[in-house]
Amino acid sequence: MSTYDAREPDVARPMTRRPVVEPPRVDVAATVEDALPLIGRAVGEIRAERRLPANVEGALGAAGVNRMLLPARLGGLETPTALAMDVIERIAAVDGSTAWCAVIGAGSNLFAGYLPEPGAREVFADPDRGTATMFAPLGTLDVVDDVLHLRGRWPFVSNCLHADWIGLVAVPTRKRDSRPRLVFAPADDLVIEDTWDTVGLSGTGSHHVSAHGVAVDPDHTCAFVGDAWPDAPLWRMPVFSVILPLLAAAPLGIARGALDEIARQTREGRAGVRRGDLAADPLAMADYAAAESRLHAARSGLLRLVRDAHDQVSSGGRLERRQLARIYLANLHATDTAVEVTAIAHRLGGGAAVGTDSPLLRALDDVLAARQHYQFANDHRAPLGKVLAGLDVDYPPYITSPSGAP
Repeated sequence: MSTYDAREPDVARPMTRRPVVEPPRVDVAATVEDALPLIGRAVGEIRAERRLPANVEGALGAAGVNRMLLPARLGGLETPTALAMDVIERIAAVDGSTAWCAVIGAGSNLFAGYLPEPGAREVFADPDRGTATMFAPLGTLDVVDDVLHLRGRWPFVSNCLHADWIGLVAVPTRKRDSRPRLVFAPADDLVIEDTWDTVGLSGTGSHHVSAHGVAVDPDHTCAFVGDAWPDAPLWRMPVFSVILPLLAAAPLGIARGALDEIARQTREGRAGVRRGDLAADPLAMADYAAAESRLHAARSGLLRLVRDAHDQVSSGGRLERRQLARIYLANLHATDTAVEVTAIAHRLGGGAAVGTDSPLLRALDDVLAARQHYQFANDHRAPLGKVLAGLDVDYPPYITSPSGAP
C-alpha cells in the first residue's frame, strides 16, 4: 500500500474525546492599535517595495492578528468573526495592503482546523505566523514512488512573501475520490514568480506561485472543504461564512479611512471640490453625510448577520442555506458600497486628491483592486438569489446540500 493510501487523512477513524482547551483572552482590537502608527509610517515603503517591511509583519504577529482564527489547541485565540472583522477594518483604514495581507495570513490559518491535527501542529507550529492560500484548483496531486507530489501554477497568492507555508488547491490524479484538496507546502519548496505589479494593493505580494513536483506529507492536505476537528464556533460554520466577511472587512476599512480623511480635511478647513472649505459647502457636506450613512448601513447589516450566525452555532444550531446566502450577498453589498463611498470621498478631496501622495487616491486604488477579487464578483448574485428565493439548488463550495458537501 502506498504512503498516500496508508496515511489518507479523510478515512473514518474512531471518535476520541479531546480535552477542551480554552483560548487565551486577548483583545486583538486593542493590541493592534499600538501597531497602527507604525503601519502608517511605513505606507510609502510598502508601496515602493511592493511588500510589507519586516517591522510591520512582526507587529501584526505581536498583536495576535495571525492567532485570531487558529484553534486554541494550537495556541490560537478563536476570535469570533465579527471581532476579527473589526481588527481588519482598523488596519485597512490606515493601509489597504497591510490589511489584505492580514486577512489572508490570519484567514488561511483557519484551515489548521481542517488539516489532520498532527499535520496542523507542523504547518502551524508558530501561531504568530500567517500563511497564504489560493483556492482555484489549478494543480495536480500525483503519486510517484508512493509519495505525493504537487504540481501546478497559481496566480494571486497574496501574502506569499510573508508565509512559511502556502496552501494550494490541487486535484488528485490517482484516487477513488478526485475531489480537490488543499495542500500546504513549505514556501521554500515553491517558486514565487514576481508578477504582482499593480497600482492598488501594491504591497500585498500577490504573485504567481508554482510547484514542480514538490513532495507532500499527506497530513499536510485536507479535502476542500472537509470536516473540522476543533469543536468551536469558527469550525461549526461553513468556511466561507467566516472567510468572506473577513475579506469584506478590508474594503470596508479602506472606505472608513477615506471618510475619516475627509472629516480631517473638513475640520482643518481644506478646500474641496469647489471653492471654499468643505465645511462651507452644503453639497459636499450632504454627500459626506450620505456616504457615512451608506457605509454604516452596509457594515451594520453584514455584522448583524455574522453575529447572529456565531450565536446560532454557539448554541448548537446549524446555519440554513438561505441564511448563508444572505451572508454572502451582504459581503458583495458591503464591498460595492465601500467602493462607491471611497469614490465619493476621493471626489470631495478635490484637486489635491489626484496627487500620488494623496491618501484618498491610495484608498481609491486599493478598494478598486480589492473589488476585483473573485469572491466579490457580480456573478455570485444570480445563484445566491436562487437560494435566497427558496429554490433547491446548490452553489458549491459556498452552499451545498448535506449529501453534496465538498
